[in-house]
Amino acid sequence: MSDTVTFQAVARSSTLTKLIINQIESMITERHIRPGDRLPSERELALQFNVSRTVIREAVAALSAKSLLEPQPNGGPIVRTPSAETVSQSLAMYLNKGLLEFDYAKIHEVRRLLEVEIASLAASRRTEADLTYLEANIQNTMVASLDRHEFAGNDMEFHTGLARASQNELFVLLMDSMAKVLFRVRATGYDVPGTAQRAYAHHKAILEAVKSSDAAAASEAMTAHLLEAEQTQSLVSHQQGL
Repeated sequence: MSDTVTFQAVARSSTLTKLIINQIESMITERHIRPGDRLPSERELALQFNVSRTVIREAVAALSAKSLLEPQPNGGPIVRTPSAETVSQSLAMYLNKGLLEFDYAKIHEVRRLLEVEIASLAASRRTEADLTYLEANIQNTMVASLDRHEFAGNDMEFHTGLARASQNELFVLLMDSMAKVLFRVRATGYDVPGTAQRAYAHHKAILEAVKSSDAAAASEAMTAHLLEAEQTQSLVSHQQGL
């Protein structure tokens, strides 16, 4: 870290910790401090910010939880770069803490935005290895003895496989972060008669378009699949009085 980089004292308030967090995050985002740089000691940070060391500890702990800082036993914390896994876990924690538990409409809105584009890109970019994976998944989906959890798991694996076939790791990260929420959506639709069979038919149509490198057909097939999934979830919600 450059010796000329210092932090500004913050006005005393009940949000001191948040103000400090915001300032350090801005320094990292704007690259004034970089991954691997060591911040000043707790004592020095307290002097620069003009706050107590307790406030500094709280800010460092919060930033460590975000994987932006790594506390050190001797000296100031070291700046880190959050991994894709860490980002995915953070988003997953937000989605799974109950805010979206029954708001399936929002979940389907996100799926339409992400998965139609994923299908299109998968058709354009898929490799032979991607096709092999998706074909194997289709075969597993045909097993008549699948229970609720196996069905939901196989369904998710197909959509994750498409995300990987897009060759865009950000799509995989976003799909992984929604995994538990999407598993719940799929599992709740299992009891609607014909759900598994319809899912197989839609997956088969999507895969055929991807194999043919037909991006437009893949988008259309995914759109039809998601529409059917929304209708299924609407039936489940009506039955449960949600």
